[in-house]
Amino acid sequence: MTYLAIDTTNSTLNVVLRKDDNLYHFEKKMEKTEHSSSLMPAIESIINEANVEIKDIDYFAVNVGPGSFTGIRIGVASMTALSYANNAKRVAYKTFELIALKRATCTVSVDAGHGNIYVANCKDGEILDTSFIEAGENVDLSSAFSDPLIETYLAIDEVVMKKISKNDLVSVFEPFYMRKSQAERNEK
Repeated sequence: MTYLAIDTTNSTLNVVLRKDDNLYHFEKKMEKTEHSSSLMPAIESIINEANVEIKDIDYFAVNVGPGSFTGIRIGVASMTALSYANNAKRVAYKTFELIALKRATCTVSVDAGHGNIYVANCKDGEILDTSFIEAGENVDLSSAFSDPLIETYLAIDEVVMKKISKNDLVSVFEPFYMRKSQAERNEK
């Protein structure tokens, strides 16, 4: 079994490839505009390192959000194209699942920019509910977690492997947007 997973939702590009029992990963801090030009070379590098051909990948996985709108679109579009071209299975995962992994009942948060925060209440790694907290709202998030307990690429691997083992697949990658984009908000 071989899968390729990416996370382009934040300033760090993560590419993870599992080929049977071997795990390969690429992680690099990026500028906002770098994901689009760095993703495909990173994928090419990792599949070459693993001695895999893109046509041999059984599953394509992508973080569908929340996170950077542009980053989500880059990841979803790229993995949609690759999975369709290869008639492969698709796994969608969320940033909240990475942070909630290995935690019992918890609240997790993701920076939404401009002082806003995406929040989820989770139990055993599963998302129970989500909310969007606008800048200036008086909400106590001092006990919320914002980073995975383990390295991000290992969290991606665990979440993706869990979804594959449960046959938790999607037919289409759909971005998980918790609010309208800046352009949509400015339109009004």
